[in-house]
Amino acid sequence: MLRLLFRILRKIRDLYERLQQHLQMIAWRTLYAARFLSSKSFVRGKLFGLYFDASASKVTIGSAVHFRDNCQVRSGMDGMLTIGNRVFFNNHCSITCFHSIVIGDDCQFGEGVKFYDHNHQYRATDIPINQQGYSIGSIKIGNNCWMGSNVVVLKNVEIGDNVVIGAGCIIHKSIPSNTVVIHKNEQIYTFR
Repeated sequence: MLRLLFRILRKIRDLYERLQQHLQMIAWRTLYAARFLSSKSFVRGKLFGLYFDASASKVTIGSAVHFRDNCQVRSGMDGMLTIGNRVFFNNHCSITCFHSIVIGDDCQFGEGVKFYDHNHQYRATDIPINQQGYSIGSIKIGNNCWMGSNVVVLKNVEIGDNVVIGAGCIIHKSIPSNTVVIHKNEQIYTFR
């Protein structure tokens, strides 16, 4: 009897979560009609966040894109984010786009992967860093790439097709196609 009750409660909870996600998608498409484009096969896990500032920034998400739990997408300062088709983001991934981020088709990202196409300005010592604004750049990820857990991709980086990046790497330089990058003993090795 107790087992049946738990099954019923689980089904009710799942139905409620699906309804909540459906209503959230309607709200995003209504509030950000010209700024948010996605296919109906866009899947989001629990606590997925999509945030826009008051600029004309835009987010385009392809078909069969899947974000797991606790992922965040932030678009601001007229930034343009484009995610291709059949892209998978594991738990705790985040994308912050202030200029341009393009992610190709068939990519996979491990837990905690982060994308930043900007950096704080910090040159003026007489002005607090939080008042100096940002330097912005772009990120372009090719098709069929895989990044392990906790990879960080910084501005002005282009990653080619068929690239594998090992867990924990900080990517601050462009990487050619058909490359494997690993982090070992504080050095980055590239194999072709």
